[in-house]
Amino acid sequence: MATSAATRRPVKAPGKPPGKGKARNGRLAWAGRIWAVLWVRVALLVALVTLGLPMAHALFGEVVALLGGAMLLGFLLGRWTARR
Repeated sequence: MATSAATRRPVKAPGKPPGKGKARNGRLAWAGRIWAVLWVRVALLVALVTLGLPMAHALFGEVVALLGGAMLLGFLLGRWTARR
C-alpha cells in the first residue's frame, strides 16, 4: 500500500536531541534576569552612598559616618558577591 504525502510524518533531523533549543533560550533568559538583579543592586548601593552618607554625616559626625559607611559597604559587598 502506498501512503499519500499528506499522511506521512515529517522526518526529524538526525543528531539533534529534542528540546535543545528551548533549554538554551531558557538559560539566556535566566542570565538576563540575573544581570537585571545585579544592576538593581548597584543602583541601590549608589543611592545609599549618595543619600545615606551625607545624612549620617549631618546627624552623627564625620568619623561615625565614615566608619559606618565603610562597615555597611563592606558588609553589603561581601553578602552580594559571596558564592552560594
